[in-house]
Amino acid sequence: MKTSTVLILVQTGVLLLLFGRIIAIEKRVPVAEAKAQDTLFSEAIDVLPPSAYASNGVFYADEIQLRKIIREELAAQLESSSDSNKQTEMVAASVSANRVYEPHQRERVAQQVDYYASVGSISDTEMHELQWEIAKLDETGRKEMLGKLVRALNLGEIEGNL
Repeated sequence: MKTSTVLILVQTGVLLLLFGRIIAIEKRVPVAEAKAQDTLFSEAIDVLPPSAYASNGVFYADEIQLRKIIREELAAQLESSSDSNKQTEMVAASVSANRVYEPHQRERVAQQVDYYASVGSISDTEMHELQWEIAKLDETGRKEMLGKLVRALNLGEIEGNL
């Protein structure tokens, strides 16, 4: 009876301590958010023209100034997105240019799959190399050879991890 009372008191004390720590953390979070907002506001003020301030230094902006700011931000975003789209297109073009189809590639990959089926197993390193070779094929070759590899794995002809 005495130990259960002591145990209840200790648990209650620990819960109160944890509750106090949670309240202290919650009090600090709004302060951090306010500091971040103040930083963003001060950066925005640096960008605004002098005509956006009243004589007492208070910020104001009319509809025309707000529209101008929004247009500038949209234009900057469009430029950055078009640059990233151009880079993506260039990467895609270089990848497709690197995939010059060789007629013997598909046969070589098919022979590798047949070899691993005859051996009965494939190591992780060999699987990665085989997948790399399959990735170099054109789209129809990739589908065909990957299907052949998956069939062999599912039928148990090859023991390994895909």
